[in-house]
Amino acid sequence: MTEVEVGQGANAEVVARWRPALETTALILLAALAVSIVGGIVGAVFRPGTEGWLKLNILGFNVISTWHVAVLVVAVGLVLALRLPFPPDARGAPTARLVLLDAVVLGAIIAICAFIGVIGTLGTGGGLFEVSWPEKIGDILELLGGGAVAVVAVLLALRAQRLIPAPERPAPAAAPAAAPTATLAPGTPGWAADPFARHQWRYWDGTRWTDQVADGSTQSTDPPA
Repeated sequence: MTEVEVGQGANAEVVARWRPALETTALILLAALAVSIVGGIVGAVFRPGTEGWLKLNILGFNVISTWHVAVLVVAVGLVLALRLPFPPDARGAPTARLVLLDAVVLGAIIAICAFIGVIGTLGTGGGLFEVSWPEKIGDILELLGGGAVAVVAVLLALRAQRLIPAPERPAPAAAPAAAPTATLAPGTPGWAADPFARHQWRYWDGTRWTDQVADGSTQSTDPPA
């Protein structure tokens, strides 16, 4: 076995161990982010005794808060860290797709509210809410910065969606090492259909099923138990 194959096996083992926990963490972060954004929108829209322009201003700042953008980026980063550097693997793909879809939706909401906040900041003025132009410029830059980060997170999430393998994989493009067969004669080593139904092929060494598996032409390791 080459050094590259050994490295791929180690990487696959690390991903298999940490993927469920990190993807669950990403989902929890996105759920908390969604609840906070809804609360911010409701608080801004239904704030009594507030002029329309100021409501837009408050809406933008409530939704574009620093931690909202930070949580969005962290959630997307968790999925990208697990998906991009390693060979494709169908396990966990539906969860990753859901995380990235949530990130696209929430990132789009953050970006839209950022621009709404900019409009509200430009219109705010007069009475008790007089805002000077230097203050307005600072607020606008803050909103545009947060909105731009959210847009980048959305673009990364959309790109990652295309890199995640589909739940159903086609027939293998090439044999992993030897021509796989549906069944093997007793005591004969070789590739055969994975009896655990987690991959397309699993290697039988003549006495037991090993942790060597393959999906299409991509090989990895997965303990049979």
